[in-house]
Amino acid sequence: MRWARKHKVLAALLPGLSLVLAAGIIVGSLGAGRPGGAGRPGGGPAAAPAAGPATRGARWLAGPAGRLLEALNADLGRLSAAERAGQPGAAKIAGMRLSRAAQAAAAGPIPPVAARAYRLALRELERAGRYAAGGTAGHVGASLKAGEAGLTKVTAAVDSLTATTPLPPR
Repeated sequence: MRWARKHKVLAALLPGLSLVLAAGIIVGSLGAGRPGGAGRPGGGPAAAPAAGPATRGARWLAGPAGRLLEALNADLGRLSAAERAGQPGAAKIAGMRLSRAAQAAAAGPIPPVAARAYRLALRELERAGRYAAGGTAGHVGASLKAGEAGLTKVTAAVDSLTATTPLPPR
């Protein structure tokens, strides 16, 4: 409990980013149109194989960008766990990993909507990782908060695109 009081921003951001990642995974798996996926009742004949994700947003989340965001979320979790455990050495390492994961995500596929917000969010998360790696804990919280808020906006935009914009047939 003392850790949560001392690191309020980190404690508040971790559940939010977990929700963003969970939404991305759900959209990627349910919106992917894969036969035998969630929601298919057992016992009936198998559906014809689908070509892949049904929308640009689902395709983006189901592809390499989704894997990059999962790695980013894992590194955020490592940073939070190290901070919570009071291990400055582990927090510095987690900060370096977070910075590299944000750089990799920025170099990866850009979302079909809100590209500028995505880049800004990743830049803030990279900055937070650099602050953590340098042991500047006072600056980590603001950058994490800005980065997480930006990713939440991007994920919401991609989710709305996924729900409303089907791809033309191939």
